Amino acid sequence: MKRCRSWHLVTVVVGVCFLAAYGFSGYPAASWGAAGPCDQSGPAPGVTATTVTVGATLALTGTAATSGQGAQAGEKAYFDYVNAHGGVHGHQIRFIVLDDQYQPAAAQQQMRLLVQEYHVLAVVGGYGTPTFLAEAPFLKSQDVPAIAPSAESDQLGNMSYPNVYTTFVNYITQYQIETNYVIEHYHPKSLALVGVAGNVGDDAYKGMQLAVGSSGVPIKYIPETPGNPNLTPIATTLKDTNADWVFIILTAADSGQLLEAMQRIGYTPHVAGNQINADASFIQPFKDVANGMVVSVLTADLTGTDPRVQQFVKDFQQLTGNVPTTNNALGWAQAEIGVEALRTAPALTRSCLYDALNHMTNFRTGLIPPVTFGPTNRQGVDAIGLMQVQNTKLVPLVPGFLSLHGSE
Repeated sequence: MKRCRSWHLVTVVVGVCFLAAYGFSGYPAASWGAAGPCDQSGPAPGVTATTVTVGATLALTGTAATSGQGAQAGEKAYFDYVNAHGGVHGHQIRFIVLDDQYQPAAAQQQMRLLVQEYHVLAVVGGYGTPTFLAEAPFLKSQDVPAIAPSAESDQLGNMSYPNVYTTFVNYITQYQIETNYVIEHYHPKSLALVGVAGNVGDDAYKGMQLAVGSSGVPIKYIPETPGNPNLTPIATTLKDTNADWVFIILTAADSGQLLEAMQRIGYTPHVAGNQINADASFIQPFKDVANGMVVSVLTADLTGTDPRVQQFVKDFQQLTGNVPTTNNALGWAQAEIGVEALRTAPALTRSCLYDALNHMTNFRTGLIPPVTFGPTNRQGVDAIGLMQVQNTKLVPLVPGFLSLHGSE
């Protein structure tokens, strides 16, 4: 497969795909409600007679680059798959990715370029909570649909940003579910959390507090600035707490370096993390310290028996020549949701795209929990998976996905 050309701050990916009766992925299409009104002659930036342009910002460089690059590869592969089978409504999908370096200021600048210079019809995907939160007010002011960003903030997924359709559970719920599991199965005496300073770490801390409730299990929370060149002081502070479980919500590079610093000073508690720590781009380089880590994941077990998952693995390998990672699966699912909205929109206008999203019901990618939106519902899913790193492999701790209400 021919690789796309890339530039330092911009990667332009011209994607491809369509299978009529089964949707774009070869899987059964979603169940839709009655068609609502949409303006078929309304604003349609990025739409030409032959193409439709969508885009996202991702960390292609910097401390979160492995996550951004993995999600980008997944999105690109799915758009390639779609375009190769005819595109959407006869239009090829043009997918533009700009590098936000996991820096909020850079993300704001790059998102303005996507909207004002590249004239994207919609934002599809993206990976990074601090960066997307920096972009969200501008996208709202420009009335740009944002579909399935991987930005798990409690500020999103509600009608505060009615143009943003989220498909991943916020960090409060993620860390509440994960902490519930740890408390129930391991009975820790004390907990600690190291998280990206600001909304990301604060949300994870809130979730852990909700799980602890009145049990009296103490939690030590330590905020961290991404790209910290020396994580030994944080490791030392953690050791002083003597917490028997340490939860982490950091970039992949910072997560690994913190675990290595903890190992160097002889502090080896149980460790829990999230989707970032479930990807091969984290597990392989940090395998000596990642083993045994419990991780909350946004995507399904890629070694499982679900036929949709097996089809994804086969398709991704055929398209790229690579075995997919969890970040690849996340990007593929993001693109699949975006394409489903484009496919079911009565016309390629922003108004009709909103209408399609508002009627998306129980859409199944197999890679994430079923997605349902509505006129006043912007939180498409409410469950996560729980896995453990065992000798560089991910082993499910619970079957399927888990919500606050039980298994799904």
